[in-house]
Amino acid sequence: MLKTHKYKKNWNVCTFLCIALAIGAVIGLVIRKTKIAQKNDVVETNYFLNEIVPVHDNNYELINNKIKNYNSVTIKDKKGNEKVEEGYFICVNISISQNESSQLKSHKIDKDDFKIKDHTGVYIPLNDIMGAVGWDAIDVHFDNADGGHVMSSTKFKTTTLYEDYNYIDFYLMPGIEHTFNLYFKTTKFIDVSKELIVLEVDFYNFSNGYRQGTDIILFSRPENLK
Repeated sequence: MLKTHKYKKNWNVCTFLCIALAIGAVIGLVIRKTKIAQKNDVVETNYFLNEIVPVHDNNYELINNKIKNYNSVTIKDKKGNEKVEEGYFICVNISISQNESSQLKSHKIDKDDFKIKDHTGVYIPLNDIMGAVGWDAIDVHFDNADGGHVMSSTKFKTTTLYEDYNYIDFYLMPGIEHTFNLYFKTTKFIDVSKELIVLEVDFYNFSNGYRQGTDIILFSRPENLK
């Protein structure tokens, strides 16, 4: 009987310790998330729709004019023939120019120069996002495993340009602004009015000494981030 009593007592102590550890872990997690949420380190570079974005040490200037969903698009193949493609397309209309003072040679656009992705590569304070005008429907959160990036609620694979020779193999010339639609084909419908989508611009991809691409959030800048 005494052994049974000791066994029960030990079991109760173990149970208590387990519960205490679990509660401690939850409290620690909450504190950690709160610290992240209250952090004020914005963001060396947050760019949004309709803003002039310097790219690659100010050698280029880019503006994202608008973003839309399409079920079909008209593209140009390598031979110059137009054809209609159907599917889930995201269209980003951009204006881009190479600065006249740039010493870089004319750049030829390829499929990997522009990508859309489901997260930013810069830090944005959680409190600013949650209170941002026009962002109410967007379920953004911190992905701590990736270093505090902001992600959309709809995860999707990073997607390169759809092959359209209206822009593929197109040369950017210093001092001349070009405007065209960039098309990205996705495997599912992603509502551009409700989901956080980021455009990454990177012409050199770890070459030529220009290693850092630029992320642009494809929403208008909220009032409280101006």
